[in-house]
Amino acid sequence: MRRVGKALLRLMQQIEVVYEHSAQSSEMHSTDFRAVCLLGEYEAPMSPTEIGHALGLTSGAVTALLLRLETAGLISRQPNPKDRRGVLISLDKEAAAQSLQDYTALHAHYTQITDEFTAAELEVVARYLENIRRVTTEHLALSEAGRDTPRDTIAGLG
Repeated sequence: MRRVGKALLRLMQQIEVVYEHSAQSSEMHSTDFRAVCLLGEYEAPMSPTEIGHALGLTSGAVTALLLRLETAGLISRQPNPKDRRGVLISLDKEAAAQSLQDYTALHAHYTQITDEFTAAELEVVARYLENIRRVTTEHLALSEAGRDTPRDTIAGLG
């Protein structure tokens, strides 16, 4: 069990290093690169609020981020059909292709590794990662609310 936790921690740390390296090689700020990657993974446009939530940014930071990405020609804004006051953000995949080259290659390797496992094995891994993500999200929400984060509360054990 401890091996899995340690492996997950090492993976998260290594992913941060890869993001930073890829951002530098693309001559982008790491937050900008993370946003481009996020938008590249979604087929549908995202709202600024969704982008901010996914990246852990304030609304002011999202505004600055989107301005930088728009100035670089990496995104476009469209009116949100569900909210007259809102906009949706889309990645210009052609403009971002060079920046995402290393990231896309890494994901191809991830897919090759995934293909080595059975559907049942992948289901267990997915369930584990989804639970880790849920606990992490709950921890963040409690931290942002300025409350203590007792283990029983986060794990749903209380």
